[in-house]
Amino acid sequence: MILDGHAHVEPELGVDGLVAAMDAAGVAQAVLIGAAQEPIGKINPLGPPIFRACLRVPPLRIPIYRIGRSTMHQHRRPDNSVVFQAAREHPGRFLPYAFVNPLLGQDAHDELDRCMERGARGLKLHLWFHRYRLPDARAASARLPVLAHLGFGPPEDVEMVLEKVPSLKLILAHAGIPHFERLWRLPGVLFDVAAPQLVSRGTIKRMVAAVGPSRVVFGSDAPVGIRARAGGYRYNPPPLPSRCFGDTLASVLD
Repeated sequence: MILDGHAHVEPELGVDGLVAAMDAAGVAQAVLIGAAQEPIGKINPLGPPIFRACLRVPPLRIPIYRIGRSTMHQHRRPDNSVVFQAAREHPGRFLPYAFVNPLLGQDAHDELDRCMERGARGLKLHLWFHRYRLPDARAASARLPVLAHLGFGPPEDVEMVLEKVPSLKLILAHAGIPHFERLWRLPGVLFDVAAPQLVSRGTIKRMVAAVGPSRVVFGSDAPVGIRARAGGYRYNPPPLPSRCFGDTLASVLD
């Protein structure tokens, strides 16, 4: 069974369109997360290769990462209601994740509690968009698996959190962007491969070799991550060991 560990509800495709793309690719279930930003328009074909090339040079990583963030308009308060509505309307197809912004303080804690009452299977944190560091994410607890898109904090932040919460089930989005191999050496951390715009197949190959398939999760970052060159939406996953397409994520969710 193929599981997509990283997909979003966004206006450009819609839930029915996502289900259709999943059906065409044989994807049985997807982790579903609220939209992180306003709809992303057409992407210049030269943009992702230049972005990924800069990320291969450690001194350029944070500068290009800041530039990348400035091109998108983030949602300060993500909408979780559409996620749980989609899960109700398509039983068995979606694993709803709560998406909160810890900078909202008590509101974030209350929203997380509401999502857990509605059956949230995990928690999404977007440090890049919301501009905080992982140790400041007090909403991140051992109660749920946490999918974190890291921001501008140093890689040592991840180690600090794992020391404080050793039972935390942590998945780092986009191969651990922007630190990549600096984090691959950490035991127990999982990594997803979402978004070809952010992570090259070469980086994914190096990561799988470094950490092994038991710590790699297939994720698409749909809808943007499944945009087809000829138009429309189509899954085009990178070459991965079979375990990455379901068993790794299932081991965390159980």
